[in-house]
Amino acid sequence: MPKPNPTLSSVDGSPARRSAILQAAFAVLMERGYSGASTLEIATRAKVSKRELYAEFGSKAGILRSLIAATSARMQVPLQTAEIPDRGALAAALTRYGISVLSELTTPAVIAINRLAVAEAGRSSDIGDVLETAGREPNRRAMADLFTRAQAGGLLGNGNPDAMGGQFYSLLTGDLLLRLMLGVARPPTSAEIKRRAETAADAVLVLNAP
Repeated sequence: MPKPNPTLSSVDGSPARRSAILQAAFAVLMERGYSGASTLEIATRAKVSKRELYAEFGSKAGILRSLIAATSARMQVPLQTAEIPDRGALAAALTRYGISVLSELTTPAVIAINRLAVAEAGRSSDIGDVLETAGREPNRRAMADLFTRAQAGGLLGNGNPDAMGGQFYSLLTGDLLLRLMLGVARPPTSAEIKRRAETAADAVLVLNAP
């Protein structure tokens, strides 16, 4: 049985009942897959009623959305608080964001959810849809907003802000996430994450110089 994951136990400062449901859902998803996971089993393991589960999340998809959205929200914090008066500040903001992204995406829990999405893709697109709408899309918008602000301040050229975000993400992750999902790479250390983030930030600024 999958062990409780500390990343999931304090999602958004969740109260005990909500955290218990998220922990139980993660374990059931890992054991049964999305299609095989039932809200009854999740509620039973969390020691709550199905009524309480539905009151908190609405559905099985709602539980999955909460797991993914919490990770996505933590990743975006460096962008939401970023002040970018000059290119040095922009590079620093991108570096902080890159560190946040890799620190979240390379955790065992997130890798496991992505593996599950791939495994379920042939039978159901539910996990992929939630990953896209609750995870990737909010981060894509946050990145585009940062690059738009940087353009308005004359810090970047006139390229497509959304494309700039894609460049940064590709430079940051490379094939690391795929290799982690395949189990052929080890999670990066804090120093390696910082180095990747700095390199990606520097490169995307060079590619999009004003």
